[in-house]
Amino acid sequence: MFSLALRLIAHKPLRYLVALFGISVAAGLALIQFGLYRGFRENASVLVDHTDGDVWICAQYHRNFDFPRLLGRQVLEKTRAAPGIAWAYPMLIVFAQWQFEDGRSQTVQVVGYDASQRVGGPWAMDFGTPEDLNGPGFVSVDTVSNRKLRNATTGTVGEINGIRVEVRAVTSGIRSFQGNPIVFASMETARAIGRLGADEIHYVIAGLSPGFVPQDVLPQLSSLDYVEAYSKSEFGLMAQRYWLESTGAGTALAFAALMGLIVGVVVAGQVLYTSTIEHLKEWGTLKAIGATNGQVTTAIVLQAVSWALPAHVVAGGLLWVAMQLIEGKGIHPSVDLPTYLFAGVLTVCVCVLASMLSVMRVMKVEPADVFKG
Repeated sequence: MFSLALRLIAHKPLRYLVALFGISVAAGLALIQFGLYRGFRENASVLVDHTDGDVWICAQYHRNFDFPRLLGRQVLEKTRAAPGIAWAYPMLIVFAQWQFEDGRSQTVQVVGYDASQRVGGPWAMDFGTPEDLNGPGFVSVDTVSNRKLRNATTGTVGEINGIRVEVRAVTSGIRSFQGNPIVFASMETARAIGRLGADEIHYVIAGLSPGFVPQDVLPQLSSLDYVEAYSKSEFGLMAQRYWLESTGAGTALAFAALMGLIVGVVVAGQVLYTSTIEHLKEWGTLKAIGATNGQVTTAIVLQAVSWALPAHVVAGGLLWVAMQLIEGKGIHPSVDLPTYLFAGVLTVCVCVLASMLSVMRVMKVEPADVFKG
C-alpha cells in the first residue's frame, strides 16, 4: 500500500509540489503564530520567572508588572520580620530615556535590584556578573536589543534621564514584552534615574524558610497596609494575563494559529480529494481484484502522511527564517524541540483528518463500477 501511495503521488509530481507548498505554508503559519504566542507569554513574565524567590509583594490594586505603584516605606522591613521569611530584597521598575549625543533617545526599562545580591538581577550573562553593577551609574545592556542603543557594549558611556551611566555587563536574550531594551542597575542608580526617594521601591521579593510554603505566609503578608502578596507562579501568571488577555494580543495570535490549521485542513483535503477523484477507477480496480476497504483506506492515509511529514520540515524552515527576520525586535517565536515534535504530530493528524473525505468517497466505489462505461 505504501508503494502504491507513492506511485500515485509520483504520477503528477508538479501537483504534489504545489500541494506540498500550500500545506507547508499553512503549517508554518500555525507554527510561527503559536511560537509567537509562547514568546509573548515568556516575555510578559520574564523578570518574574528568572528571579529567585517564592513570594512577590506589590502595592494594592496591582494590575501590570511593568507599570507598578510605589510600596509603603516600611513594607520591606515588615516583610523581613514576618515568620517564615528567610530573606527579602527590593526591586524597582523605571522607564526612562537613553539619550544619544545627537539629541535622539531610546526608551529603556531600567530594573533596579540590590546589586550586592543576585535577587532580581540579570542572568544569561555574556560578559560580567550581576555584582559588577554594584556602583554608581553602572548598568547592563543586552545583545538582542543593543542595536537600539547604537551597539552599546562594555565600557560604553551614556546618559539615562540625565544620569551618566557606564555599561559594565552584557546579557544575552533578555527581552521585554514591549520591545524596549532591559537595562539592569543597582537600586541607587535606578532611583537616581527615576528621581525616586532613597527608600522607595516597587516590589519586595522574598524567600521562604525551610518547611514553609507560600500559602503559609501569604495571608499575613497580605494583611500589611496597602499591599498584595502572591506566590511566584501566581505573579508570573498575572503578568502574562494582563498583556495577553487584557490587550487582546493573545486572542489575536491564537486566532491566527487556528486559521493556519483551518487552511491546512482545507488545502490538504482539497488536494487529496482531487487526487482521489482522478484515480477513482484505479481504486475501484484495486477493490475488484480483492483489496479490502481497510487496505484502500491505509493507502489514502499514507498519501496524507507523505504530504504531512515533508510539509512539517518545510514549516520548521519557515519558522527559522521568521526567527532570523524578527530577531532583536523584542518579539521572538519560542518553539522548543518537544513543541516542534508535537506540532509534527498535529500536522500529520490534520492531513489524515483531511483525507477522510477521500476515504468516504472511495468507500462508495463498487468493484463493478470499473467495468461500466
